[in-house]
Amino acid sequence: MANLIRSAKSGSSWTLNKLDSYNIHLERQEAPKFFGVPLLQDPADRNAELINLLDLAMLPTGSGETAVVDFAVELLKHTGYVRRNQVARTRRDLPLLICGKRENAKADVCIVNRQQNDIILLVQEGKRIEDVEPIDARAQLVANALAAFPQNNASRENCSFSPLESKVIPGIVMIGTSPTFFKIPVTKSS
Repeated sequence: MANLIRSAKSGSSWTLNKLDSYNIHLERQEAPKFFGVPLLQDPADRNAELINLLDLAMLPTGSGETAVVDFAVELLKHTGYVRRNQVARTRRDLPLLICGKRENAKADVCIVNRQQNDIILLVQEGKRIEDVEPIDARAQLVANALAAFPQNNASRENCSFSPLESKVIPGIVMIGTSPTFFKIPVTKSS
């Protein structure tokens, strides 16, 4: 346990080795299975802003930052995930308790259901920093899900809803405009 406490890291610095050390394994899902539909409809060309953001999301700057987060938010609006009672939050800090030590995770994008104050979807950008080994976005996504679960339960209790014992939190890793979909099961004992 002492080794785990010394190795506690903030969610933004998690790697695949960290997932292995906690015996966490992710299974990639194809888009139709992730969304629970047989086929996805082709996106309609409804907005020049979405197309412009798509182009910008493919252009990394020297710092590795891109317009991926902006593109993801706009895409979630166009696909109906952001609507009356669901809002997109960007770069949201989430407290993360690992091995008795408080750290932080930072969700690049999260969709919050305002009726229950639950985070219902996470998006993590895979950073593309030249000449540096990338921090694995999948590991960051898991850290965000582990942080979102107790945050959701605290929000639910504040709204007089019962806390959940477990929840599957959908997550998307975006590399440029290319998504990879995951469903991350989280429990109180995670």
